[in-house]
Amino acid sequence: MNTSIRSLAIAATLLLGALVVPAVPAAAAAPAPHCESGASRLVCIGSSVGQTTWTVGYIFPPRTDVIYTTPSRSLATRCPNPGFGIQVFYSYVLNGVRETSAATSLWCNPGQWS
Repeated sequence: MNTSIRSLAIAATLLLGALVVPAVPAAAAAPAPHCESGASRLVCIGSSVGQTTWTVGYIFPPRTDVIYTTPSRSLATRCPNPGFGIQVFYSYVLNGVRETSAATSLWCNPGQWS
């Protein structure tokens, strides 16, 4: 295999990896949320205090991030991509400092609750 073909193969692999790897928080200060899915719905509970900003990434090419703001530590919404992956994390402000959670990954389950 010559050098240009090898370089092209490496570039294609890196590009595909960049397309598949979801955006997640760089450093998590809060624990990942507990999430469950069923009947094409998504319910998550975090360890936040007060108003919480949720980032829900629907892993369906292309990845789509949807931001929700809730008055408390829970989120309930529908997941529009049954059978595909979801990644969820949240953030909140505590003592003037924004805390961001680790991410939880799960599937959008069109059937029974998991």
